[in-house]
Amino acid sequence: MSRRVFLDTSGWLAAISEREYSHVEALDVYRGVLSAGRGFVTTNLVVAEMYVLLSRHRGAAAGIRLLETLEQDPAHEVRNVTRELERQAIDRWLRPFSDQRLSLTDAISFETMRVERITEAFALHSHFRIAGYSTLPAVS
Repeated sequence: MSRRVFLDTSGWLAAISEREYSHVEALDVYRGVLSAGRGFVTTNLVVAEMYVLLSRHRGAAAGIRLLETLEQDPAHEVRNVTRELERQAIDRWLRPFSDQRLSLTDAISFETMRVERITEAFALHSHFRIAGYSTLPAVS
């Protein structure tokens, strides 16, 4: 098991937004990962999603604070998506799972996890389980 956990928009947003139905549980999981000395890995696509959500609901300053915090936080590693990674994600995840409602961001997240040998995602939807990964918290 990797010490790192993939950070998905669904889990991340729930952890920081009290308006989310699973906020308390998500915040506990988020803090638990960090207090156990584990780190998060995410992609610039997930960061872009978070920026949009925060900016729309809390204002541009909140989005910018997120970006500035990430830049200085070694517990949160951000992977920039290359064209090659995108191609691999399309071939490995979007084409074979075309019966699922996966986004390109989902597929790139799965491929990032595969390449980096990350087995767990902090995510609140079942797409990660469909792709064969574990989720924190467990999602059915």
